[in-house]
Amino acid sequence: MCKALALFLMLSATVVCKAQDTLPPTIHTEEVGDSVRFSAGLRPLRQLAGAPAAYYSYFWELGDGRFSFDRSPVLSYKDTGVYQVRLFATNNYDDGKAPTTRPRPVRVRRKGTGVWASHFFHGEGNIGMKLNRNPKPGENFVALIGYRNQQAGSIVLFYNERQFVRKGFALADERTYHGETPSTMEALLAGLPWAGGGDVAYGGPRAGLDVSDGAAGETLSILHTLQSQFSQHTVLHFPATGQDPEKFLFVEMTTLPEMIKDTNTTVSLIAMLVPDQPGAPPEVCELDVPIVSSHDPNRMQLIHHRINYRFMGDKKELRYRVSFQNTGKGPTHQVSIGVRIPSELNGQSIQLRALSPYCPWCDSTYRGHSCLDTFRRADSIYFVLHNIYLPGLQQGIVSDPDSTKGFVEFTIRFKRKPKKIPFRTNAAIAFDGSPPLVTNPATARFIKGLSPGIMVGYNYLPSQGGYSTSGPVQIGYVLAPFSPYRPYFQAEASVTALEQEKDAGVLVQVNKDTSILGSLYVITGRQTQTVTKRNSLEATPIHFRYNLNNWIGVGIGATARISLTEQVTTTNKVYFQTQLPPLSLMTSATSVRSSTHWIGSWDAEPFVDIQVGRVRTGPVVGLRYLRPLRGNLSDRFYLYAGFKL
Repeated sequence: MCKALALFLMLSATVVCKAQDTLPPTIHTEEVGDSVRFSAGLRPLRQLAGAPAAYYSYFWELGDGRFSFDRSPVLSYKDTGVYQVRLFATNNYDDGKAPTTRPRPVRVRRKGTGVWASHFFHGEGNIGMKLNRNPKPGENFVALIGYRNQQAGSIVLFYNERQFVRKGFALADERTYHGETPSTMEALLAGLPWAGGGDVAYGGPRAGLDVSDGAAGETLSILHTLQSQFSQHTVLHFPATGQDPEKFLFVEMTTLPEMIKDTNTTVSLIAMLVPDQPGAPPEVCELDVPIVSSHDPNRMQLIHHRINYRFMGDKKELRYRVSFQNTGKGPTHQVSIGVRIPSELNGQSIQLRALSPYCPWCDSTYRGHSCLDTFRRADSIYFVLHNIYLPGLQQGIVSDPDSTKGFVEFTIRFKRKPKKIPFRTNAAIAFDGSPPLVTNPATARFIKGLSPGIMVGYNYLPSQGGYSTSGPVQIGYVLAPFSPYRPYFQAEASVTALEQEKDAGVLVQVNKDTSILGSLYVITGRQTQTVTKRNSLEATPIHFRYNLNNWIGVGIGATARISLTEQVTTTNKVYFQTQLPPLSLMTSATSVRSSTHWIGSWDAEPFVDIQVGRVRTGPVVGLRYLRPLRGNLSDRFYLYAGFKL
């Protein structure tokens, strides 16, 4: 009874937790003079065991093209009316799902100044992009695209890289507030001005077109490159306006559940600004986006983690980034980052590429100044940022969450060409000497690649019960993964012609008189030989292989052989001898009869196989033993030579 009650309570608690995850935030408003203060009611956090204290981060879409990352923002609106306000709350170090988001209409009764600082642009570019949170499979996120071009133009967002088999994102919604309208790639490219005059519809680079000629040529070249890298895009056209020096687009996207197999990897989103004004150059903003299985601001990423094994060498560089954020209630002054170096990589080749917050090297500055120091060990490297000021996210005076973040980015090379097996590493991050936080593993994976090849061989079936089988050279096609280090499947197809000899032609003594053209002869013997040839197609749908090392490989599988036609050839020989002395043997007389018919039969032949040579890629020789499951053929051997690219 007690156990049943406990189980019921446990299941009830699980159902309640899941139900709470689906509840949207409750948005509260309060008038403060001519401004509105926003706050939210959210479900209680459920602490993830072993992680830092759980907390919510906030992204407010305020219904008029403005946004805020504050917990409780206070803003004034230029006009009265009803605004659709959305809150995207992210549950960091929480074991549930992020609260769902629904628009809430908010009535504004007083006009205000509308003065607002976005803290979005930090450089001179006219386009930028941020995400409200890192994508987690099954959750929505917002790609916030900011632009500050006062002339008319278009914004193109590229997503879903072609190098990934699965599509990771789906476009959920596009919310605009400054007259932007949906457009198409064809309309964008048809409006590009060309030196020769007129409009040119897009069809890729054209003969006689100098794509390096001016901004239009540069735009076409960039768009053609990006379309070859990404499978999907969306285009929004914006009008010319002198108002609002900074404008923002809110592109909401869904991270598809299929992306779960690629968590802890990095994908790219690219936003491109294409001005309508002739001669104005385009601008591109690329954002590296980590796909996560949990919301954790302290992460390690391998940028472009899929490596082409066929073309790599020991000079191939990998680019890692360790991101950190001070989520505490006070500032931190020292950040220590330790990175484990996988055995495949050369720790001496590490080069620092980027750092935030930026610090000079400690050996180039005076004591007490903000600086960066490194310590190398046999299997690790440590980056230490001394005497910095990194505010805490919950400090209360933070207006820009990005000011609480930092990162270290570095490159590293391979020691030698490694085995084609994924490897991983991670980092540990400590703030002001506190216990370190261990990041997610960053895994390097190799693109599988395909290795086509050919096989040329000879079939032999030992004599058995008066039957023997042999055949001419058999040529086949092979398709396998490139340079595999793990067990793998291989596909094959070939055409073969097997000859089956029947009655090897036993000489039968006759000694019978006969007359040929008036001459008397003695028939001394008769000999009959039957040869059956079957023309077949062979396919190997099941072939499981494993390379024991670089030089020896073994396999097991089954070949499906479809016999298409059967040709039966009967040869009759008659031997003669004259009756008059001296007795002599006359040349034998031969007659041949041949017939061909369709048989359409099939057979399955399990086999075992061994190869010797460059078994991963290159030339090999092999021997295969096949045993038919049906038909009147007996076991056979296939001796072959092959080559895989």
